[in-house]
Amino acid sequence: MQHQTVMDISSSYQKLIGITRKVADIGTAIAVLQWDKEVGMPTKGIPFRSQQIATLSGMAHELSVSPAVGELIEMLHAQDNLLTPEEARNVSLMKLNYDRYSKLSESFVMRRSVACSKAYHQWVQARAANDFSIFKDALAEIVTIKQEEAATIGFEAHPYDELLNEFEPDYTSRQLDELFAGVKVKLVDFVRQIRTKAQVDNSFLHQFFPKQTQWDFSNYLLQKLGYDVDAGRQDWSRHPFTISFSPQDVRVTTRVDEQYLGNLLWSSIHECGHALYEQGLPTTHYGQPLGRPISLGIHESQSRLWENNVGRSLSFWKGHYQQLKTTFPTQLSQVGLNDFYKGINLVAPTLIRTEADELHYHFHIMIRYELEKPLSKAHWQLTIWKLLGMNAT
Repeated sequence: MQHQTVMDISSSYQKLIGITRKVADIGTAIAVLQWDKEVGMPTKGIPFRSQQIATLSGMAHELSVSPAVGELIEMLHAQDNLLTPEEARNVSLMKLNYDRYSKLSESFVMRRSVACSKAYHQWVQARAANDFSIFKDALAEIVTIKQEEAATIGFEAHPYDELLNEFEPDYTSRQLDELFAGVKVKLVDFVRQIRTKAQVDNSFLHQFFPKQTQWDFSNYLLQKLGYDVDAGRQDWSRHPFTISFSPQDVRVTTRVDEQYLGNLLWSSIHECGHALYEQGLPTTHYGQPLGRPISLGIHESQSRLWENNVGRSLSFWKGHYQQLKTTFPTQLSQVGLNDFYKGINLVAPTLIRTEADELHYHFHIMIRYELEKPLSKAHWQLTIWKLLGMNAT
C-alpha cells in the first residue's frame, strides 16, 4: 500500500465521516417515521409507511456498504497509527460493522424492514383482541428472516451468537447460558422464599387515577430526574419506548392504565433512564460508532437503575411523595410514606414484562432468551410452532 501522510489520512477520515453522517441522517429520517408510526399514524397509512421505511433502509444500507466506504475503512484501518485514539476506535468498529453488513443485500434489508413494520401492527391488533393467531404468521416470517440473516452473515458456534452481536457485541450464547444459570440458582429460590412470607399491600395503586393527572405527574418526575425537555418530549404509545434522533432530540413514550398508577409511573421512569443515557452521548461523534450506545445491556442497565434503584427507593419518595399525594389527594390521603414504599416494591408474578417487579423482570428476560435461542436454528422452528399451536410456514 502506498505510504500515506498524516494529512492524507486526516482527509480520508473526514471523507469517511461525511458518508457515515449521511447514513445517520437517513437513519434519523427512518426513526422519525417509526416514532410517528407508533405514536399517531392513522391505520390506513400502514402499507405506505412500511414501504417508505423500507426504501430508506435500503438506501442507508447501500450507502454504508458501498465499495468506496469499504476501501476507505480498509486503508484507514491499515494505517490507524496515524489517527487519534478515538478516530482509530471509530474505524475499528466501522470495519466490524462493514464486514458483517456488507454480506446482506439491499433487497434483504428492505424485505426485513417491511416484515418488521407489518409485524408491529399485527402485534398491536393481536394485543387489543387478546388473540395470538392474528400475530402468528408475522412472527413466523420474522423468525425465518432472522434465521436467514444469521446464515448469510455467518457464525462459529451458534446462529444466535450472530443475532446477539447486533445488540451485545462480542457476547455469545454460551456466556449467556452461564450467566442465566447462575441467576436461576439464586433468584428462583429467593423468589420462592418471598412468596412464603406475608405480602405487602399495594391495593392503593389499584384505584381510579385520571389519565391527564397521571400524565402531568410523570412529566414532573421526568424533569426532576434530569430529563432535558428542551432536547426531548414524552408522548403516548401502546408500548413504552425511547427513540433518539440525536443527543439533542431524545423522545420517550409511555402508556396509562387509569385503574393502576404503577403502569405509567415506572414506565416513564424506566424510559427516562434510557433517555438520559442517549442525551449524554457526545454530539461530536454523531454518525460514528463512538456516538452510539455501546450495547443494549448497558442501555438497559441505565433504565433499570433509574426505575428500581432510584424510582422504587425510600430516599427518592421522601422528596416526591408529598407532591404525589397533593396530585392525588383522594386516592392517597390515608397512605403513609412507608406503606407507599412497601407497596411499590411488592414482589408478585405478572405476564406483562413492562409491569414486572424488580425480581420477576429477570424471568421475563430469561424466558425470552430460552425461546429465542432455539428459534434461531431452523430445525427448531417446527417444534416451537407446534408448542405454540401455530402452522409452520
